[in-house]
Amino acid sequence: MRSSQTSQQTSPTWFVESPAMESVLAVVVLLCCCVVEMESEPTPGPNQVPISTAFSALPSEVDRLLRELTARVEKLESECNGKPKVAFSTSLMVNDEHYHLGPFEEDTTVVYKKVITNIGEAYNPDTGVFTAPVGGAYYFTFTCNVGNSGKSNAVLLKNSVKMVAIYETANPKSGIYHGGANGVTLDLVEGDKVNVVLLSGSSMFDNSRISMFSGYLLFPINTK
Repeated sequence: MRSSQTSQQTSPTWFVESPAMESVLAVVVLLCCCVVEMESEPTPGPNQVPISTAFSALPSEVDRLLRELTARVEKLESECNGKPKVAFSTSLMVNDEHYHLGPFEEDTTVVYKKVITNIGEAYNPDTGVFTAPVGGAYYFTFTCNVGNSGKSNAVLLKNSVKMVAIYETANPKSGIYHGGANGVTLDLVEGDKVNVVLLSGSSMFDNSRISMFSGYLLFPINTK
């Protein structure tokens, strides 16, 4: 018995990502046509115009397309350079010593004093609060290590409203540090505040930067 195999071939799909790319493709196609026609140009008859003469006006068209493409690229670069840049990463640990925070009798904002990155200066290491400099989509992550004793219950707040949380309980018998992590994308407007709060009765531990708070702007959103 013979088995037959059926192969299917699909033609490639071309994606034009932007008006600038359209201009690039137009220039490439135009130049390719010129080269092909020039290389395959037959000897013209007595009453025929040479193809090379007919294409003599093409350089001006190519030049126009290149100028248009250059203008579009410069515009895109200008728009990109004008967008705000916001990113930060912080940790509890400020030196080589082990750092413990809590437990507290009431909910307490976690102040991450060790600033690793703070592009845009939107995070305040004195208060532990991030303030959105522009409206947009932001992504935040935070990790919480409880060490080998106690419990850790921390929440990430947006304007004092709980967004996501971490809950971990240590196992002293295991001798292993316990921790958790969480992250969320938030739609913020200018002035919105984001921070991490350690709930009453719980604690955090840091060693080698294992309890951290980070965030960055994915893209701005114009709300006007």
